[in-house]
Amino acid sequence: MRNIRLRTSAAMLAAFLFAWSLNTACEITRGVYTDVVCVFLGFAWAVCAVWALTSERKTDRTSENLLLSAAFLAGLIFVLQLPHLFSWHDLASYSADFSAANKPDGHLGFIAWMVENNRLPLDLNPMDEGFSVFYNPPLHHIFHALFMKLNLLLGIPEAIALENLQLVTLMFAFGTVFAAVQLMCELGMNASAVRTGLWFIAFQPALLILGATLNNDIQMIFFVVLCMVHVVRWQKKRRTADILLIALFLGCGMATKLNAALLIPCIAPVFAVAFFKAARARRMGYIGQFALFLLISVPIAVAWPVYHMIAFDMPLNYVRLPSETINVSAYSLAQRYGIPDWHARRGLFYTPTRSISHNVWMQTLTTGLFDEMTLYPDGSVMWYVSYLLLMAFAGALVMGAVGLLAHIWKRRDASGWFLLGYGALLLLSYLKFTLDYPYICTFNFRYIAPVLVLGAVGFARWRQKRTGWLAEAYAAGFSALTIFVYGIYFFG
Repeated sequence: MRNIRLRTSAAMLAAFLFAWSLNTACEITRGVYTDVVCVFLGFAWAVCAVWALTSERKTDRTSENLLLSAAFLAGLIFVLQLPHLFSWHDLASYSADFSAANKPDGHLGFIAWMVENNRLPLDLNPMDEGFSVFYNPPLHHIFHALFMKLNLLLGIPEAIALENLQLVTLMFAFGTVFAAVQLMCELGMNASAVRTGLWFIAFQPALLILGATLNNDIQMIFFVVLCMVHVVRWQKKRRTADILLIALFLGCGMATKLNAALLIPCIAPVFAVAFFKAARARRMGYIGQFALFLLISVPIAVAWPVYHMIAFDMPLNYVRLPSETINVSAYSLAQRYGIPDWHARRGLFYTPTRSISHNVWMQTLTTGLFDEMTLYPDGSVMWYVSYLLLMAFAGALVMGAVGLLAHIWKRRDASGWFLLGYGALLLLSYLKFTLDYPYICTFNFRYIAPVLVLGAVGFARWRQKRTGWLAEAYAAGFSALTIFVYGIYFFG
């Protein structure tokens, strides 16, 4: 097992260094050869796939490894094709000058401030006008600032170094897919089931887009999924090492984005059930484990918001409000949460027009596939193909949910109820968030993206049935359609 972990870590490092070198080279040439490089990557993968699938050394895990490598290459192509400012998710500009009238009040400004000042912005009040980005926990910005400084120390120009920052989020996105595979294995899924779940999640546009987006969403998702893996593992083995990792990943998730705290009400019952079912002699061991869990997770998780509460009297649930031009509270609850009307159904791609983007369900689906990008003109052939992808996505989410419920009902153990509890709490929290903050930008799939991992578990469960090949075919077809839609957008 230790050798497997070492090989995996070495492969991850090699993949990162390869992507870093390739992205730097493409940026130095101003993207002249980027399309050629992307096509070559796809061709090279296809050649390797044919060789691996026809080799005598083929194993049950060969297809899984090929899909994992394809997922990484797909994410890398998104990074190569999309500039670092393609997204609008609170990035602002890369500038450390918060003294000017137009302060860079976004994630890139936070990173730039740390690069220039070599410290955390402990003396800046996030509730002051133009400084609100500093309410975000800083772990995401620390990682990116360190990598930015490394690029600059190596003599890489700032403009290219900014593009290279996408490689950090790429690795978190790929790590999320890899962690989903670990979760399925921990739940006892066989090789064909894991492959099916991987078909579902490997080419999910939400993860590919977040992997190229320089905000803190994908890093938080990565830590949440790793935490889920070790909760399931601890439930089976009750090892101290696993509970320490749960504490570390939960703390790091909350030190990236406080939304990770939704795991806490789901982890607590797992611990409580184990404690009260154990013999009295075993309970003392559990008390020690739980004490270590709190000792590690709590300081990491709450240090940033508690500091700001003490220093600046900032509420723990502080959220900066978006522009009122995208406030849709004037629309009724039926319009926002009911069946999308004709205007909402026609809104395939993002628009700040409230008459189109007021429905939560339609916006959640569209941002799950395209985020806030506009791929094709309204009414074009590829617009209709993209709409077909939207319907396939909705069907895949339903199938994943049904498969997950079937898995939980069959197992009826603490791990299953933990997954169900987290999925339900995530969705309920999202709905409350959209009610409390009825803005178009809050109706976004990125806030519930961890459900994709639960969907992968659901698809893996379908594959364990006699007719499970149909679920695998559906997941593979959805992935192929995703590749086609984005392939035409990037290279058409």
